Amino acid sequence: MTMSWPQGVTDTTALPFGVWRVLEALASGSVTSAEPQVQEALSLAEQFAARAARQEQPVTEQVLREVSAALIVSVGPMGSVIIEDVLDDLPSPALLSALLRALGTELEPAQRQSFGRQLRERGLL
Repeated sequence: MTMSWPQGVTDTTALPFGVWRVLEALASGSVTSAEPQVQEALSLAEQFAARAARQEQPVTEQVLREVSAALIVSVGPMGSVIIEDVLDDLPSPALLSALLRALGTELEPAQRQSFGRQLRERGLL
């Protein structure tokens, strides 16, 4: 049976260690892709790769609205000011990963946790 590597996964894709172990076992032939834990690992790897790809996309108006909404829920109305200030400091076009990293530095730990939860609920993380 030919092994099908998960779409979008490269040797630089950040994956949980357990997923990499399963992928290595699959590549070495010590497990088959028919095994349930292998199918789960392949699915997780594709999800992580898709998430990583989204992070490196330029910020669109739709994404900016979603990030702004998440930030406002987390910090209140000042979120609008924070996001404008951060965007002014980023090169254009801004990447989502750079925007989120810059916003994270502006937040207190509790706000960062809330912001992360909001982003995950919106499918941005």
